[in-house]
Amino acid sequence: MQAFLNRSFAPLLNPNESVLEQVKSSIILKKGVSYFDWGASGLASALVEKRVKSLLPYYANAHSVASKHAILMGMLLKECQEKLKRSLNLSDNHCVLSAGYGASSAIKKFQEILGVCIPSKTKKNLEPYLKDMALKRVIVGPYEHHSNEISWREGLCEVVRIPLNEHGLLDLEILEQTLKKSPNSLVSISAASNVTGLLTPLKEVSSLCKKYKADLALDLANFSAHANPKDCEYQTGFYAPHKLLGGIGGCGLLGISKDLIDTQIAPSFSAGGVIKYANRTRHEFIDELPLREEFGTPGLLQFYRSALAYQLRDECGLDFIHKKENNLLRVLMHGLKDLPAINIYGNLTASRVGVVAFNIGGISPYDLARVLSYEYAIETRAGCSCAGPYGHDLLNLNAQKSSDFNAKPGWLRVSLHFTHSINDIDYLLDSLKKAVKKLR
Repeated sequence: MQAFLNRSFAPLLNPNESVLEQVKSSIILKKGVSYFDWGASGLASALVEKRVKSLLPYYANAHSVASKHAILMGMLLKECQEKLKRSLNLSDNHCVLSAGYGASSAIKKFQEILGVCIPSKTKKNLEPYLKDMALKRVIVGPYEHHSNEISWREGLCEVVRIPLNEHGLLDLEILEQTLKKSPNSLVSISAASNVTGLLTPLKEVSSLCKKYKADLALDLANFSAHANPKDCEYQTGFYAPHKLLGGIGGCGLLGISKDLIDTQIAPSFSAGGVIKYANRTRHEFIDELPLREEFGTPGLLQFYRSALAYQLRDECGLDFIHKKENNLLRVLMHGLKDLPAINIYGNLTASRVGVVAFNIGGISPYDLARVLSYEYAIETRAGCSCAGPYGHDLLNLNAQKSSDFNAKPGWLRVSLHFTHSINDIDYLLDSLKKAVKKLR
Protein backbone atom coordinates (compact mmCIF):
# COMPACT_ATOMS: atom_id res chain seq x y z
CA MET A 1 0.00 0.00 0.00
CA GLN A 2 2.96 2.30 0.58
CA ALA A 3 3.90 1.70 -3.05
CA PHE A 4 0.48 3.07 -4.04
CA LEU A 5 1.14 6.29 -2.11
CA ASN A 6 4.64 6.56 -3.55
CA ARG A 7 3.21 6.34 -7.08
CA SER A 8 0.44 8.78 -6.26
CA PHE A 9 2.91 11.46 -5.18
CA ALA A 10 5.87 10.64 -7.40
CA PRO A 11 7.60 13.70 -8.92
CA LEU A 12 5.54 15.40 -11.61
CA LEU A 13 8.56 16.89 -13.40
CA ASN A 14 11.48 15.15 -15.07
CA PRO A 15 14.68 16.46 -13.41
CA ASN A 16 16.59 16.01 -16.68
CA GLU A 17 14.38 18.40 -18.65
CA SER A 18 13.72 22.15 -18.47
CA VAL A 19 11.29 22.98 -15.67
CA LEU A 20 9.80 25.91 -17.55
CA GLU A 21 9.31 24.01 -20.81
CA GLN A 22 7.69 21.05 -19.05
CA VAL A 23 5.29 23.27 -17.15
CA LYS A 24 4.41 25.49 -20.14
CA SER A 25 3.74 22.50 -22.39
CA SER A 26 1.45 20.99 -19.74
CA ILE A 27 -0.96 23.96 -19.68
CA ILE A 28 -4.38 23.07 -21.07
CA LEU A 29 -5.62 26.14 -22.96
CA LYS A 30 -7.17 26.71 -26.37
CA LYS A 31 -4.47 27.35 -28.95
CA GLY A 32 -3.92 31.03 -29.70
CA VAL A 33 -5.38 32.32 -26.43
CA SER A 34 -3.25 34.45 -24.09
CA TYR A 35 -4.35 34.01 -20.49
CA PHE A 36 -3.78 36.91 -18.08
CA ASP A 37 -6.47 36.08 -15.52
CA TRP A 38 -4.53 33.95 -13.04
CA GLY A 39 -5.76 36.15 -10.19
CA ALA A 40 -9.25 34.76 -10.78
CA SER A 41 -8.30 31.16 -11.51
CA GLY A 42 -5.41 29.06 -12.66
CA LEU A 43 -5.53 26.63 -15.57
CA ALA A 44 -5.45 22.87 -15.82
CA SER A 45 -2.15 21.03 -16.19
CA ALA A 46 -1.79 17.80 -18.15
CA LEU A 47 0.76 16.69 -15.54
CA VAL A 48 -1.86 16.85 -12.79
CA GLU A 49 -4.70 15.52 -14.94
CA LYS A 50 -2.66 12.47 -15.93
CA ARG A 51 -1.92 11.71 -12.28
CA VAL A 52 -5.57 12.13 -11.26
CA LYS A 53 -6.65 9.83 -14.09
CA SER A 54 -4.24 7.15 -12.85
CA LEU A 55 -5.99 7.23 -9.48
CA LEU A 56 -9.52 6.68 -10.81
CA PRO A 57 -9.34 2.85 -11.11
CA TYR A 58 -8.83 2.69 -7.33
CA TYR A 59 -11.49 5.22 -6.36
CA ALA A 60 -13.93 4.43 -3.53
CA ASN A 61 -15.43 6.26 -0.58
CA ALA A 62 -12.88 6.44 2.21
CA HIS A 63 -15.03 5.51 5.20
CA SER A 64 -14.18 1.82 5.57
CA VAL A 65 -11.41 -0.22 7.20
CA ALA A 66 -12.34 -3.50 5.48
CA SER A 67 -12.35 -2.98 1.70
CA LYS A 68 -9.02 -2.54 -0.08
CA HIS A 69 -9.92 0.45 -2.25
CA ALA A 70 -11.59 2.26 0.63
CA ILE A 71 -8.48 1.73 2.74
CA LEU A 72 -6.29 3.07 -0.07
CA MET A 73 -8.44 6.19 -0.34
CA GLY A 74 -8.34 6.71 3.42
CA MET A 75 -4.55 6.52 3.27
CA LEU A 76 -4.53 8.92 0.34
CA LEU A 77 -6.67 11.42 2.24
CA LYS A 78 -4.29 11.44 5.21
CA GLU A 79 -1.27 11.68 2.92
CA CYS A 80 -2.82 14.69 1.14
CA GLN A 81 -3.27 16.41 4.50
CA GLU A 82 0.33 15.74 5.52
CA LYS A 83 1.75 16.71 2.12
CA LEU A 84 -0.18 19.97 2.19
CA LYS A 85 1.02 20.77 5.70
CA ARG A 86 4.59 20.46 4.47
CA SER A 87 3.97 22.38 1.24
CA LEU A 88 2.30 25.22 3.11
CA ASN A 89 5.01 25.20 5.80
CA LEU A 90 2.49 24.74 8.60
CA SER A 91 3.48 23.62 12.09
CA ASP A 92 2.79 20.22 13.64
CA ASN A 93 0.07 21.92 15.67
CA HIS A 94 -1.85 22.83 12.51
CA CYS A 95 -4.24 20.66 10.58
CA VAL A 96 -5.51 21.09 7.02
CA LEU A 97 -9.24 20.89 6.31
CA SER A 98 -10.95 20.76 2.93
CA ALA A 99 -13.59 23.43 2.37
CA GLY A 100 -15.77 23.90 -0.68
CA TYR A 101 -14.10 25.27 -3.80
CA GLY A 102 -11.87 28.13 -2.66
CA ALA A 103 -10.73 30.45 0.12
CA SER A 104 -14.27 31.80 0.62
CA SER A 105 -15.39 28.36 1.78
CA ALA A 106 -12.33 28.10 4.02
CA ILE A 107 -13.27 31.41 5.67
CA LYS A 108 -16.83 30.18 6.17
CA LYS A 109 -15.54 26.93 7.69
CA PHE A 110 -13.32 28.91 10.05
CA GLN A 111 -16.21 31.14 11.09
CA GLU A 112 -18.36 28.07 11.77
CA ILE A 113 -15.64 26.60 14.01
CA LEU A 114 -15.41 29.91 15.89
CA GLY A 115 -19.20 30.18 16.17
CA VAL A 116 -19.27 33.45 14.21
CA CYS A 117 -21.07 32.29 11.07
CA ILE A 118 -24.81 31.81 11.49
CA PRO A 119 -27.68 31.80 8.97
CA SER A 120 -29.15 35.24 8.26
CA LYS A 121 -32.58 34.08 9.43
CA THR A 122 -31.16 32.95 12.77
CA LYS A 123 -29.33 36.25 13.18
CA LYS A 124 -32.56 38.15 12.55
CA ASN A 125 -34.36 36.07 15.20
CA LEU A 126 -31.55 36.76 17.67
CA GLU A 127 -31.44 40.53 17.11
CA PRO A 128 -33.27 41.43 20.36
CA TYR A 129 -30.63 39.53 22.35
CA LEU A 130 -27.51 40.62 20.45
CA LYS A 131 -27.63 44.21 21.74
CA ASP A 132 -26.44 43.12 25.17
CA MET A 133 -24.05 40.42 23.99
CA ALA A 134 -20.28 40.93 24.12
CA LEU A 135 -19.13 40.00 20.63
CA LYS A 136 -15.64 39.04 19.53
CA ARG A 137 -13.75 41.85 17.81
CA VAL A 138 -12.41 41.03 14.35
CA ILE A 139 -9.90 43.38 12.72
CA VAL A 140 -9.62 43.34 8.93
CA GLY A 141 -7.24 45.14 6.61
CA PRO A 142 -7.87 47.59 3.77
CA TYR A 143 -7.16 45.16 0.89
CA GLU A 144 -9.80 42.57 1.71
CA HIS A 145 -11.78 40.45 -0.69
CA HIS A 146 -15.50 40.53 0.17
CA SER A 147 -15.18 37.03 1.64
CA ASN A 148 -12.83 38.30 4.33
CA GLU A 149 -14.76 41.44 5.18
CA ILE A 150 -18.48 41.28 4.35
CA SER A 151 -18.77 37.77 5.81
CA TRP A 152 -17.44 39.04 9.15
CA ARG A 153 -19.83 42.02 9.07
CA GLU A 154 -22.72 39.56 8.75
CA GLY A 155 -21.41 37.29 11.52
CA LEU A 156 -21.63 37.31 15.30
CA CYS A 157 -18.74 39.70 15.79
CA GLU A 158 -17.74 43.36 15.84
CA VAL A 159 -15.66 44.37 12.82
CA VAL A 160 -12.99 47.08 12.69
CA ARG A 161 -11.44 47.94 9.31
CA ILE A 162 -7.89 49.29 9.30
CA PRO A 163 -7.53 52.06 6.67
CA LEU A 164 -4.76 52.86 4.23
CA ASN A 165 -2.02 55.25 5.30
CA GLU A 166 -0.88 58.27 3.28
CA HIS A 167 1.21 55.95 1.08
CA GLY A 168 -1.75 53.78 0.13
CA LEU A 169 -0.55 50.90 2.31
CA LEU A 170 -1.83 49.16 5.44
CA ASP A 171 -1.66 51.64 8.33
CA LEU A 172 0.40 49.78 10.94
CA GLU A 173 0.10 52.62 13.46
CA ILE A 174 -3.69 52.43 13.48
CA LEU A 175 -3.49 48.63 13.63
CA GLU A 176 -1.38 48.88 16.78
CA GLN A 177 -3.70 51.49 18.31
CA THR A 178 -6.68 49.24 17.61
CA LEU A 179 -4.98 46.17 19.09
CA LYS A 180 -3.91 48.15 22.14
CA LYS A 181 -7.56 49.08 22.80
CA SER A 182 -8.80 45.56 22.06
CA PRO A 183 -6.26 42.89 23.00
CA ASN A 184 -7.17 39.24 22.39
CA SER A 185 -8.89 40.19 19.14
CA LEU A 186 -8.77 38.25 15.89
CA VAL A 187 -6.90 39.86 13.01
CA SER A 188 -8.08 38.46 9.66
CA ILE A 189 -6.09 40.02 6.87
CA SER A 190 -5.11 39.49 3.25
CA ALA A 191 -1.47 38.67 2.61
CA ALA A 192 -1.65 40.14 -0.89
CA SER A 193 -4.34 42.24 -2.53
CA ASN A 194 -6.18 40.48 -5.35
CA VAL A 195 -6.63 43.93 -6.96
CA THR A 196 -3.25 45.64 -6.82
CA GLY A 197 -1.10 42.71 -5.73
CA LEU A 198 0.29 44.84 -2.87
CA LEU A 199 1.84 42.78 -0.09
CA THR A 200 0.93 43.10 3.57
CA PRO A 201 4.00 43.42 5.86
CA LEU A 202 3.34 40.06 7.50
CA LYS A 203 6.35 40.13 9.82
CA GLU A 204 5.24 43.43 11.37
CA VAL A 205 1.57 42.40 11.57
CA SER A 206 2.52 39.10 13.20
CA SER A 207 4.71 40.88 15.77
CA LEU A 208 1.87 43.24 16.70
CA CYS A 209 -0.57 40.35 17.06
CA LYS A 210 1.85 38.51 19.30
CA LYS A 211 2.46 41.65 21.38
CA TYR A 212 -1.26 42.16 22.03
CA LYS A 213 -2.18 38.46 22.25
CA ALA A 214 -4.33 38.52 19.12
CA ASP A 215 -4.87 35.52 16.86
CA LEU A 216 -3.82 36.05 13.24
CA ALA A 217 -5.69 34.62 10.26
CA LEU A 218 -4.25 35.14 6.78
CA ASP A 219 -6.20 35.19 3.54
CA LEU A 220 -3.60 33.58 1.29
CA ALA A 221 -5.83 33.14 -1.76
CA ASN A 222 -3.79 35.54 -3.90
CA PHE A 223 -0.47 34.81 -2.20
CA SER A 224 0.17 31.09 -1.95
CA ALA A 225 0.61 30.52 -5.69
CA HIS A 226 3.72 32.69 -5.36
CA ALA A 227 5.13 32.02 -1.88
CA ASN A 228 4.64 30.87 1.70
CA PRO A 229 4.60 33.45 4.52
CA LYS A 230 8.05 34.01 6.04
CA ASP A 231 8.99 35.27 9.51
CA CYS A 232 5.32 35.26 10.41
CA GLU A 233 3.53 33.37 13.16
CA TYR A 234 -0.13 32.83 12.31
CA GLN A 235 -2.84 30.54 13.59
CA THR A 236 -5.02 30.23 10.48
CA GLY A 237 -4.62 30.35 6.71
CA PHE A 238 -7.22 30.42 3.93
CA TYR A 239 -6.08 28.89 0.63
CA ALA A 240 -7.44 28.76 -2.92
CA PRO A 241 -5.69 25.94 -4.82
CA HIS A 242 -7.75 26.73 -7.93
CA LYS A 243 -5.53 29.79 -8.44
CA LEU A 244 -2.51 27.52 -8.97
CA LEU A 245 -1.57 25.80 -12.21
CA GLY A 246 -3.17 22.36 -12.02
CA GLY A 247 -5.42 23.33 -9.12
CA ILE A 248 -8.72 23.87 -10.91
CA GLY A 249 -11.30 21.45 -9.54
CA GLY A 250 -9.44 21.37 -6.23
CA CYS A 251 -11.00 22.23 -2.89
CA GLY A 252 -10.55 25.27 -0.70
CA LEU A 253 -8.17 24.66 2.20
CA LEU A 254 -8.26 25.80 5.80
CA GLY A 255 -4.98 25.54 7.67
CA ILE A 256 -5.90 25.96 11.32
CA SER A 257 -4.21 25.60 14.69
CA LYS A 258 -5.68 22.66 16.58
CA ASP A 259 -5.90 24.94 19.64
CA LEU A 260 -8.73 26.85 17.95
CA ILE A 261 -10.92 23.75 17.55
CA ASP A 262 -12.94 22.98 20.68
CA THR A 263 -13.20 19.19 20.84
CA GLN A 264 -15.31 19.38 24.02
CA ILE A 265 -18.32 20.37 21.94
CA ALA A 266 -19.88 18.91 18.80
CA PRO A 267 -18.09 19.40 15.45
CA SER A 268 -19.19 22.35 13.32
CA PHE A 269 -21.55 19.92 11.56
CA SER A 270 -22.62 16.49 12.78
CA ALA A 271 -22.76 14.01 9.93
CA GLY A 272 -21.30 10.78 8.61
CA GLY A 273 -17.61 10.27 9.16
CA VAL A 274 -17.40 12.14 12.48
CA ILE A 275 -19.61 9.85 14.59
CA LYS A 276 -17.92 7.33 16.86
CA TYR A 277 -21.18 5.76 18.05
CA ALA A 278 -24.90 6.52 17.82
CA ASN A 279 -28.05 4.80 19.06
CA ARG A 280 -31.65 5.97 19.19
CA THR A 281 -31.09 8.46 22.00
CA ARG A 282 -27.41 9.42 22.26
CA HIS A 283 -24.25 9.71 20.20
CA GLU A 284 -20.51 10.30 20.51
CA PHE A 285 -18.07 12.00 18.15
CA ILE A 286 -14.59 10.93 17.14
CA ASP A 287 -11.76 12.85 18.78
CA GLU A 288 -9.16 12.78 15.99
CA LEU A 289 -8.29 15.99 14.17
CA PRO A 290 -8.63 16.87 11.35
CA LEU A 291 -11.06 14.00 10.67
CA ARG A 292 -13.44 15.37 13.31
CA GLU A 293 -14.14 18.34 11.02
CA GLU A 294 -14.14 16.39 7.73
CA PHE A 295 -17.79 15.37 7.82
CA GLY A 296 -19.63 13.50 5.09
CA THR A 297 -18.18 11.97 1.95
CA PRO A 298 -14.70 13.45 1.52
CA GLY A 299 -13.84 15.20 -1.73
CA LEU A 300 -10.91 12.88 -2.37
CA LEU A 301 -10.25 13.93 -5.95
CA GLN A 302 -10.57 17.60 -5.00
CA PHE A 303 -8.14 17.16 -2.10
CA TYR A 304 -5.77 15.19 -4.34
CA ARG A 305 -5.80 17.88 -7.04
CA SER A 306 -5.03 20.53 -4.43
CA ALA A 307 -2.10 18.54 -3.07
CA LEU A 308 -0.74 17.92 -6.57
CA ALA A 309 -1.06 21.60 -7.52
CA TYR A 310 1.09 22.61 -4.55
CA GLN A 311 3.49 19.75 -5.29
CA LEU A 312 3.90 21.11 -8.83
CA ARG A 313 4.47 24.61 -7.43
CA ASP A 314 7.13 23.28 -5.07
CA GLU A 315 8.87 21.25 -7.77
CA CYS A 316 9.15 24.42 -9.86
CA GLY A 317 10.67 26.14 -6.83
CA LEU A 318 9.43 29.23 -5.01
CA ASP A 319 12.65 31.15 -5.68
CA PHE A 320 12.39 30.36 -9.39
CA ILE A 321 8.75 31.50 -9.46
CA HIS A 322 9.56 34.71 -7.56
CA LYS A 323 12.44 35.74 -9.84
CA LYS A 324 10.54 34.94 -13.03
CA GLU A 325 7.39 36.81 -11.97
CA ASN A 326 9.34 39.83 -10.73
CA ASN A 327 11.10 40.16 -14.09
CA LEU A 328 7.80 39.91 -15.96
CA LEU A 329 6.17 42.42 -13.62
CA ARG A 330 8.91 44.99 -14.22
CA VAL A 331 8.46 44.70 -17.99
CA LEU A 332 4.67 44.99 -17.70
CA MET A 333 4.74 48.02 -15.39
CA HIS A 334 7.28 49.81 -17.58
CA GLY A 335 5.15 49.24 -20.66
CA LEU A 336 1.85 50.21 -19.05
CA LYS A 337 3.19 53.61 -18.06
CA ASP A 338 3.51 54.48 -21.75
CA LEU A 339 -0.23 54.14 -22.31
CA PRO A 340 -1.93 57.57 -22.47
CA ALA A 341 -4.26 58.57 -19.62
CA ILE A 342 -3.61 55.37 -17.66
CA ASN A 343 -4.19 55.22 -13.92
CA ILE A 344 -2.44 52.23 -12.31
CA TYR A 345 -3.84 51.59 -8.85
CA GLY A 346 -1.89 51.07 -5.66
CA ASN A 347 1.51 52.26 -4.48
CA LEU A 348 3.81 51.81 -7.49
CA THR A 349 7.04 51.51 -5.49
CA ALA A 350 5.86 48.96 -2.91
CA SER A 351 6.34 45.20 -3.27
CA ARG A 352 3.55 43.29 -4.97
CA VAL A 353 2.79 39.95 -6.58
CA GLY A 354 2.12 39.90 -10.32
CA VAL A 355 -1.32 41.52 -10.25
CA VAL A 356 -2.00 44.97 -11.73
CA ALA A 357 -5.28 46.92 -11.90
CA PHE A 358 -5.77 50.05 -13.97
CA ASN A 359 -8.18 52.28 -15.84
CA ILE A 360 -7.61 54.28 -19.00
CA GLY A 361 -9.31 57.68 -19.14
CA GLY A 362 -12.58 57.75 -21.05
CA ILE A 363 -12.72 53.97 -21.64
CA SER A 364 -14.87 51.48 -19.77
CA PRO A 365 -12.80 48.60 -18.37
CA TYR A 366 -15.58 46.25 -19.49
CA ASP A 367 -15.31 47.46 -23.09
CA LEU A 368 -11.55 47.15 -22.93
CA ALA A 369 -11.72 43.58 -21.59
CA ARG A 370 -14.27 42.68 -24.28
CA VAL A 371 -12.12 43.98 -27.14
CA LEU A 372 -9.01 42.26 -25.78
CA SER A 373 -10.89 38.98 -25.50
CA TYR A 374 -12.88 38.92 -28.74
CA GLU A 375 -10.43 40.64 -31.07
CA TYR A 376 -7.04 39.70 -29.63
CA ALA A 377 -7.78 36.44 -27.74
CA ILE A 378 -6.44 37.90 -24.49
CA GLU A 379 -8.27 36.95 -21.30
CA THR A 380 -8.19 39.60 -18.57
CA ARG A 381 -10.82 40.61 -16.00
CA ALA A 382 -12.93 43.75 -15.63
CA GLY A 383 -14.89 44.66 -12.51
CA CYS A 384 -14.27 45.34 -8.84
CA SER A 385 -12.51 42.00 -8.19
CA CYS A 386 -14.91 41.36 -5.27
CA ALA A 387 -13.11 44.07 -3.30
CA GLY A 388 -15.61 46.94 -3.20
CA PRO A 389 -14.41 48.67 0.00
CA TYR A 390 -10.81 48.76 -1.27
CA GLY A 391 -12.13 49.95 -4.62
CA HIS A 392 -13.73 52.95 -2.93
CA ASP A 393 -10.32 53.83 -1.49
CA LEU A 394 -8.51 53.39 -4.80
CA LEU A 395 -11.02 55.42 -6.82
CA ASN A 396 -11.66 57.97 -4.05
CA LEU A 397 -15.38 57.25 -4.14
CA ASN A 398 -17.73 58.80 -1.60
CA ALA A 399 -19.54 56.05 0.33
CA GLN A 400 -22.87 57.88 0.23
CA LYS A 401 -22.75 58.73 -3.47
CA SER A 402 -21.64 55.24 -4.46
CA SER A 403 -24.66 53.70 -2.77
CA ASP A 404 -26.03 54.26 -6.26
CA PHE A 405 -24.82 51.06 -7.94
CA ASN A 406 -24.07 52.97 -11.14
CA ALA A 407 -21.03 54.28 -9.26
CA LYS A 408 -19.74 50.81 -8.40
CA PRO A 409 -15.92 50.77 -8.63
CA GLY A 410 -14.29 48.91 -11.49
CA TRP A 411 -11.01 48.47 -13.39
CA LEU A 412 -9.18 46.14 -15.73
CA ARG A 413 -7.04 43.59 -13.93
CA VAL A 414 -4.09 41.78 -15.46
CA SER A 415 -2.47 38.94 -13.53
CA LEU A 416 0.80 37.30 -14.46
CA HIS A 417 2.15 33.76 -14.21
CA PHE A 418 5.73 32.60 -14.21
CA THR A 419 5.10 30.67 -17.44
CA HIS A 420 4.51 33.90 -19.36
CA SER A 421 7.30 35.12 -21.62
CA ILE A 422 8.50 38.61 -22.51
CA ASN A 423 6.85 38.06 -25.90
CA ASP A 424 3.54 37.43 -24.12
CA ILE A 425 3.89 40.74 -22.27
CA ASP A 426 4.80 42.57 -25.48
CA TYR A 427 1.73 41.13 -27.22
CA LEU A 428 -0.50 42.23 -24.34
CA LEU A 429 0.92 45.77 -24.36
CA ASP A 430 0.66 46.08 -28.14
CA SER A 431 -2.92 44.79 -28.08
CA LEU A 432 -3.83 47.22 -25.30
CA LYS A 433 -2.59 50.13 -27.41
CA LYS A 434 -4.62 48.94 -30.40
CA ALA A 435 -7.72 48.35 -28.27
CA VAL A 436 -7.48 51.84 -26.79
CA LYS A 437 -7.33 53.37 -30.29
CA LYS A 438 -10.41 51.38 -31.33
CA LEU A 439 -12.39 52.55 -28.31
CA ARG A 440 -11.50 56.24 -28.50
